[in-house]
Amino acid sequence: MQDQDNFELRGLCGEPELYGHEALHDALMDFCVKWSDGLDVLTDDAGAIGETLTKAVRAYQAIDEATARTLAGDPATGAVEDG
Repeated sequence: MQDQDNFELRGLCGEPELYGHEALHDALMDFCVKWSDGLDVLTDDAGAIGETLTKAVRAYQAIDEATARTLAGDPATGAVEDG
């Protein structure tokens, strides 16, 4: 995602003379700009989703660790030893 942050597709189009027709160049430029903007939105969303998932993992880990501390031993041990 970091690559997209520093990369603009509009730079790929080059000069209009390369296409022999300015309207073709303009259409490609418009496509590249829109595509680049769309990629920016997607990478922003992916970053936000990643951050949210990281927070969820940390919350689950904290709950698991807290629960593990409450389980000092096997509750069935007494039943087996008394039997």
